[in-house]
Amino acid sequence: MKGRRDTPRDNLTPALEAIGNLLEQELNEIFYGWWTDAQSAHTEIEFALIHQKSGAFYRHFLPWRKNLVSLLVCSYRRYFKLALAHPHQLGRDSHKWAWDQLQPVVVAGLEWIRDWYILACDGENQFVRHIGSTEYVPGQTVSLSVPTTVSPFPPPKSWRAPSWLFAVSLALVGVGPLKEKHVPATDSNEKLSEAHTRLQLKGARRMFLWELGAAIETVRNEEIAAAGAIPAWTVGEQEGKGSSKTPKHWLKGVEGLKRKADFSRYMDNLTEKQRLAFSLKHEYGLGPTEIAARMGIDRKTLREHFDAANKKIEEDRSFERRRINRAKSSPDE
Repeated sequence: MKGRRDTPRDNLTPALEAIGNLLEQELNEIFYGWWTDAQSAHTEIEFALIHQKSGAFYRHFLPWRKNLVSLLVCSYRRYFKLALAHPHQLGRDSHKWAWDQLQPVVVAGLEWIRDWYILACDGENQFVRHIGSTEYVPGQTVSLSVPTTVSPFPPPKSWRAPSWLFAVSLALVGVGPLKEKHVPATDSNEKLSEAHTRLQLKGARRMFLWELGAAIETVRNEEIAAAGAIPAWTVGEQEGKGSSKTPKHWLKGVEGLKRKADFSRYMDNLTEKQRLAFSLKHEYGLGPTEIAARMGIDRKTLREHFDAANKKIEEDRSFERRRINRAKSSPDE
């Protein structure tokens, strides 16, 4: 008895579940690790001189941001490759579909940046609270009672960043020129206004999105280039499941096809690949996915062949029309 071969639709659901499980596991590691990094930054900041505090902050923040970007880019690659393999189920725009899947995590990441800033600068935020402190005595055991209730933490949107973060943030997080009127001296522990703090965080988020977008664009180009070396078929287009016929994605060129029209008169000046692409579309009536599979190219390259062929054909037809018009206007005597 022949073994059952999974179809794209059969493979899609478990693949989506697997990507979701991996993303959840990796996000948990990032989430439970970010507060440790932020608290380490806070400890270093507390003991640093004023002019060293910003360096301590970014020495911890930038690696954390890089790890978050790497996680999102890795998940994007998985989603994008899945979308390339299942265009009928997930849509033709693989990039948009993959990016849409990441949106909830990207939004959460933007919020985590703010919470990281608060925890690193102040030592506590809405997730991490101080319950007490005691003097350290070597060899002595100390216990603290954990309160059942804690006072509400101020809304994160009302948080004010320390002024020593102001000048460095201009260079590192992409905030444009700001009016320094009403800004405390950057060599002090005074607080910025809420407006300047919002600009600080806006710049941090902008740089995060810029770094993420640049990394995703690289991955997108890598995967499209890799896909170009593989026939761009989809198993879902196979007909006659279980039959002995050769699957469509195994056929090349015009094998097994019957020509429905003759447009050879338009193809004299086309290259071999342009001629084949034009013929498969207009003479044999195939769709772009099957044409790409038969030619062993990706859909982007196929579009380039179509565009080049149409341009050449239109130029030839225009030349022919001009020649005919000249002949009519100057008949031989």
